[in-house]
Amino acid sequence: MGSLIRAGLVLVLCASCGEPELTQLFACYGIDDSLVDTDTVVRLCITEDGGGRVFGCEDTRLSIAQNGGVVSQAIVRGNADAVYLRLDGEVPRPGGGTASVSQELVVPFARDRIVDVSLRLDPRCLDRECPSNETCVEGACLPIEVNARCLTDHGAVPLSDCTDPRLADGCPAL
Repeated sequence: MGSLIRAGLVLVLCASCGEPELTQLFACYGIDDSLVDTDTVVRLCITEDGGGRVFGCEDTRLSIAQNGGVVSQAIVRGNADAVYLRLDGEVPRPGGGTASVSQELVVPFARDRIVDVSLRLDPRCLDRECPSNETCVEGACLPIEVNARCLTDHGAVPLSDCTDPRLADGCPAL
């Protein structure tokens, strides 16, 4: 599945070739070990402002569903205002059936910066519904949009008053 992420990276990089102002985002996707199962399915969908598909959506399954761990991806866009990331999981229930879990994030692109974000599927968010424009993070509902002031430069430590866990974890480059 790592090759699928790398293939997506090449597509994303080439989609912005030749444009003068590029911004970059390193995104990590993880799943809590308690949700890893041979029957777990995890999908990724990345779109940019205006709804244009960047990567994944219906056809993408990530290996973290069965293997655990974290996968990372670089997203490079030219002249985009924001990118929308959604990580969805379908987790088998012990008595049969499945439970759903997801996390979303809208990241404004900051020109001439490389920033890190992290999405993680968490058991505290199983079947948790949040109000519109919010998503479950560590069992609590948070806005899907992040404060642009809190964006963390690649490899840097977040500002002390920026406590959103989706921005707190650094994401390794591919």
